Amino acid sequence: MKTIFTLFTTSMLFIINTAQAQYCMLPGRTSYSTQQPGIKNFKLNTINRTSLPVEQPLSSPSLTVTTDTTVLRIGQTYEISITHTKDSSSQFFDTSKNNIRVWIDYNNDKDFDDAGETVVSADKKKAGVFTATFTIPAGTPIGIVRLRATAKMSQDGGHSIPTSCDMPADPIDYHGEIEDYTLRILPPLGVSNITAHSVEVAVYPNPSDGMVTVSLSSIENQPLKISLYDITGKLISTIVNESKQTADRYQLNLNNYTNANGVFFIKTSSGENTSYQKIVKTN
Repeated sequence: MKTIFTLFTTSMLFIINTAQAQYCMLPGRTSYSTQQPGIKNFKLNTINRTSLPVEQPLSSPSLTVTTDTTVLRIGQTYEISITHTKDSSSQFFDTSKNNIRVWIDYNNDKDFDDAGETVVSADKKKAGVFTATFTIPAGTPIGIVRLRATAKMSQDGGHSIPTSCDMPADPIDYHGEIEDYTLRILPPLGVSNITAHSVEVAVYPNPSDGMVTVSLSSIENQPLKISLYDITGKLISTIVNESKQTADRYQLNLNNYTNANGVFFIKTSSGENTSYQKIVKTN
């Protein structure tokens, strides 16, 4: 019986920990009306989403996880546009303004609290169209991440500065709307046509002092190229160029091609298949 209880407890802890790994959804706030401030249109790259100012007036607060997605590249600067409304629930709020925030979970740890993850921050903006720009920083991991945007009534209406999870909770409730979007972060321009795991490649050690091993899963009767790119996507050198792959492991000295430290990409092409591996050079 004790063993069964232990297994049950362990399973429950696993479920709880799994749940804790999800994005916060701001539970326990007051219900909302369509007259309160919200987002009417959101534009970023290929996303152009128009909606009701407050899409879920009975949620707490209105938080919409959209299905819209776009691709952003490391090192590129993007313009973001948010059309937002004022609170029209009473005359008292006729002149109220909104605070605008946009967060990106760059490291995909299911929160927006890390340094650099607040990409847009603007206070006391009149209702209408707000625009700003931000740049995807060098060293950002490649992959799928979440963006969170909010328009929330500002201090002139008695509200606190917005945070991504409303913690601590606004003393007089949120009075705003949140929208979540999906982003796919890709390498810089010049490092193109990325296909994850199309070639099974491992690069180690990482970080490296310059000496790395590129290990392929098997020897294929295909042309093989191994190339080094910098963080901007500029080709530094093609290190291996074989008409037919001759080994399943290649030892490379990156110091022979660059004296710089930082983030690089190793591109491995076998026939028509390509893989990119990010490498951090520290020596």
